[in-house]
Amino acid sequence: MNVKIQKALRRVGLTRYEADAYFILLERGPLTAKQISLGAQIPYSKVYSVLSGLEKKGWVEASGKRPTRYAPRSPEVALKTAKDMLEAEWLKSEKTIVDELMPLYEKMKPKEKYDIWIIRGLQNILSKFKEMVNNCRQEMLIAFPYIPEEFLLGFHQLLNSLFNVNIRFMICSGLDGSVYKILSRTGEVRLRTKMFGGGAISDGNEVLLLFSDEKAEVTAIWSDHPGLAGLAKEYFNYLWRESEGENGESNSARCLGIP
Repeated sequence: MNVKIQKALRRVGLTRYEADAYFILLERGPLTAKQISLGAQIPYSKVYSVLSGLEKKGWVEASGKRPTRYAPRSPEVALKTAKDMLEAEWLKSEKTIVDELMPLYEKMKPKEKYDIWIIRGLQNILSKFKEMVNNCRQEMLIAFPYIPEEFLLGFHQLLNSLFNVNIRFMICSGLDGSVYKILSRTGEVRLRTKMFGGGAISDGNEVLLLFSDEKAEVTAIWSDHPGLAGLAKEYFNYLWRESEGENGESNSARCLGIP
């Protein structure tokens, strides 16, 4: 067998011994394992594993008689079988690599552009918050000066969809006691007598800040800018450390309600 054929067979998935065994079968026709070992100069201790590999890959067929004789399949048929197997293996490996490694690459890759959105209307704000929950993987920090009772149950159910996520709530101590009880089933809760607005921070990557104007209309600012999200997280943690009890802040702060 010339070098060109040897390399071609190796490129389509055969080992050197498999290529030698297949070529000797094409030259001489069906042979026993011992005859193949001698003719292709394959160590007898390895010839059966070589022939088993060729059979699994679709290059040879084994007779059911004793002693077993091996016959080559058509190169066209064998190549099609090999191609189908390689494509199936490629697709399997591709899915594994993409599923497992793309998140690492996306995390490493520097983002060229960050977004800052102004969101108006409670439903639009809630919709954005749901996106943040769906994207959250490690930590969700939430500050609520006020939470409508009709929203509380759905809010609690939404956060219950998070698994292995650390959730911390900061709420005004003047809220109904039932709010504290419901939220404490989902995460750790601390109270503050007064708060400036509210919001949520997901994984230190996304931030949603809530504001209320003199007309009691709610507006939010959302951003995935790491600087803004990091600053919001630092401020949240600062307030969190000062929120052991109901009197852990200065009298200069006031609670801002969201209707």
